[in-house]
Amino acid sequence: MWCRRCYVTDKERKQIANRKYYEKNKDRLAEKWKHDDDRKDYLKEYYKNNKEAILERAKEWNKRNKEARKLIMEREKRSKLKPFWEVKPTK
Repeated sequence: MWCRRCYVTDKERKQIANRKYYEKNKDRLAEKWKHDDDRKDYLKEYYKNNKEAILERAKEWNKRNKEARKLIMEREKRSKLKPFWEVKPTK
């Protein structure tokens, strides 16, 4: 019996392998990339050249995920608030 997953192209196989690799090593790679000046320079240029496209994608994401965005904003507000027992009364 054959299934759809049996017909995986080479490109899809590479994508799956890369995803697994990055998920497994994301902490180590993040630390490595944090100090990589060439990567920082490349990303600065990328963001400069593609600013409009990036902002457009962000607007589309915000439209599609309005509820998720509300949750994110609510969590940020909650994390900024202090419980009443930590707030010092003013005299």
